[in-house]
Amino acid sequence: MFHGDFNNTGTIVKFIFRRERFISAMWIAILVLFTVGVAPAMAEMFPDTTSRSQFASAFNNPIMVAMMGPIYGADNYTSGAMYGGLMLVWYAIAVAVMNIFFVVRHTRADEQAGRVEVVRSLPTGRLANLNATMISALILNLILGLFTGLGLAVLGIETMDFAGSMVYGAATAAIGMVFASIAAVFSQLSSNAGGATGMSFASIGVFYMIRAAGDMQGIEIVSCISPLGLVLRSQAYVENNIWPSLVLFLIALALSLLAYKLNSIRDLGQGFIAAKPGRAAASPLLHSSFGLAWRLLRTPLIVWSIVMLSLGASYASVVGQIDAFIGDSPEYMTILGVPVDVLPTLSQADQSKMIVESFGIFVTLMMTLVAIVPLLNAVLKIRSEEREGRTENVVSRAVPRCKYMAGYVILAFIASVVIQFLTAIGLYGTAAYMVGDANPFNFNELMLSFFTFLPALWIMIGFAVFIVGVFPKATGVIWGYFGLVTFTSFIGRLVFTGNLEWIMNLTPLHFVSQPEPLKDYVVNYPPLFIMTGIAAVLTIIGFIAYRKRDMVW
Repeated sequence: MFHGDFNNTGTIVKFIFRRERFISAMWIAILVLFTVGVAPAMAEMFPDTTSRSQFASAFNNPIMVAMMGPIYGADNYTSGAMYGGLMLVWYAIAVAVMNIFFVVRHTRADEQAGRVEVVRSLPTGRLANLNATMISALILNLILGLFTGLGLAVLGIETMDFAGSMVYGAATAAIGMVFASIAAVFSQLSSNAGGATGMSFASIGVFYMIRAAGDMQGIEIVSCISPLGLVLRSQAYVENNIWPSLVLFLIALALSLLAYKLNSIRDLGQGFIAAKPGRAAASPLLHSSFGLAWRLLRTPLIVWSIVMLSLGASYASVVGQIDAFIGDSPEYMTILGVPVDVLPTLSQADQSKMIVESFGIFVTLMMTLVAIVPLLNAVLKIRSEEREGRTENVVSRAVPRCKYMAGYVILAFIASVVIQFLTAIGLYGTAAYMVGDANPFNFNELMLSFFTFLPALWIMIGFAVFIVGVFPKATGVIWGYFGLVTFTSFIGRLVFTGNLEWIMNLTPLHFVSQPEPLKDYVVNYPPLFIMTGIAAVLTIIGFIAYRKRDMVW
């Protein structure tokens, strides 16, 4: 059926890895370092069976199981069982994101940019580009899985043996291939890279919700419908099941064959889902560079705003039970930042209030980290438009470069305020609905808590503008820095101690004053003013460099 369609696949594989030598290497390094760095910190935080068992008891409730997955090995809850149970689903999602970007970048995005047409004009098979992309994805995932497994094994943590580590690594590679093949299918269905990426990311959300529903209800067949549920059945460091990885590889193979078939019967540049016809004439808004930026960014920014509002609401929905969930687990309270040594000196009412307020502080930090993603994407849209050659058509007319760039940057700064506001509204409004007058959150303090992170968000935006202007080919550094910010925000204080403590000072969120439970929130304003100034300087340098440099493809 596919005779001759794969000619010169090997040559294209070499070309893909030539293009990917920095981006993929950075992805693998960040993912492996993160997962390997968390393991010893978690083992140190829960050093004995008693502390781990208490954590498992607090964790084993429907809401937390829906978020993280079921508890395996609770009868003998080892460090390995805890790590495999808590980390695998989130690591799988991160690996899925990497694979979606990889596959769409080398299939639909290259086709949209005209590169596939150039390759197809040479003596290559009709399916050679897609086949090379999937082979490259397989190699990439096998390398990631191998380094992940070996990295965990060499840590020498008790109960995290070589066999369990390799099962963890195999599950990582398998889930990566599933989402690579899903992205390959959507790249055939969609007529543009944005649509393929959006549908692929939507599949992550759908599969996560299916897994959550199945795990929360205890219905195994529903959980296993989702690849994210199936991967958890590996039970790394407990049963060390290899069959879920084998099933996932078979699913990836079936989806890849479907993608090949779809690619073989469609026209180049077209998708099975037709693109929506545009207007015959542009709207008045598109007569300005700001209007163009808004037209390109409005859908992702609106979607992200709704997502952040929903996330805030989802976390607020458990606020009435959070005390009962974690009240018996000092380790869980340590994760949320509850000062465990102070609790015995407080009344029962104050203890509950401290736990809830600590939970709110933790959620504020976590939601702020998530909010960075759409802001960076808004700035990086400048680079993607430039790389696709559309920017040149705009700035070649009577449109100053700085004015063109300003549309995207201004929208990123506005979005930072709107998203923080909506997240706080979701958190406060849902808590008020769930517990009424017993709402533990003070509206003014909650808003202030979210808004004090704005200078840190602005530094992230300014850094992205700086990289786009000064080092346009090194935009991957932006995501690497974001990975560092995320890592240090969660477990940096446990990992970067002593001579490594200076690493914490490299991240802007480290300088934002956090509220303290049972105390009035006193904001330390000087660091916020300094960070705002740094953000302004980075942004200005980025604008100046962008105005002076050549267009870079």
